[in-house]
Amino acid sequence: MTENNAPRTQPLSTALKCLKMLEVVAGAERSVRVAELARELGLTRAAVHQQLVTLVAAGWMEQAGDGTYRLTLRPARIGQAALRQAGLGERVLPVMERLVDVVREAVSLAILERGTATIIQRIEPGRPLQVDLRAEARMPISRSASGQVLLAYATERQLAELRELGVEPPGEDELARVRERGYATSEGRWLEGVLGIAAPVFDVERRCVGALSVAGPSSRFDHEKGIRALGDAVAEINEVLSGGPATTRGERP
Repeated sequence: MTENNAPRTQPLSTALKCLKMLEVVAGAERSVRVAELARELGLTRAAVHQQLVTLVAAGWMEQAGDGTYRLTLRPARIGQAALRQAGLGERVLPVMERLVDVVREAVSLAILERGTATIIQRIEPGRPLQVDLRAEARMPISRSASGQVLLAYATERQLAELRELGVEPPGEDELARVRERGYATSEGRWLEGVLGIAAPVFDVERRCVGALSVAGPSSRFDHEKGIRALGDAVAEINEVLSGGPATTRGERP
């Protein structure tokens, strides 16, 4: 009973089981079978199958041709919305502001969303702070520095989802070079005369949740200074988000 002597509302056990199943499937890097889920969840095959049918009907999961089950793209869209609503941009604003002061060029934070690198936060030197910028927010995933970073640190499941959307990622050698350096650059590949440098932002589970970038005219952009300043900024952000210092080189979920 509550303080008002009203019955306490209990969570729906069936909903909890379905959500737990989504977590288990999300943790697998491939499609899963009913028997695997039954063992993992400690449920009967019949119970697992009923939950799967429910999730398929709701559009959260789908059955592959070989009888296995996998997530649809709906959880990915919900996840990216959660990143925005959780205030990822707001958490890194102080670091972004300091980075702008150092490089005196535009600084952006982008996430992987529906096959593009989508800017959720942007600051430009000498201008009022712009929050959740939507104009010019979508950058080509393969040609922008932020897009290359998001691809290089994407999970196999994310890469598979991108291919389903018609996005063909660069070769593994190119993505491996980005991970080895810990950053990506793009000069004139997206916007003529503009140099962009981006590096990954990680969460507490060491997953890449975004790309921090600096961009400016190639004629005046100090490339080496930009790389150093960006490296310091992402190290600070990753420490805040993960609870400890982060190394971006060579990592992949």
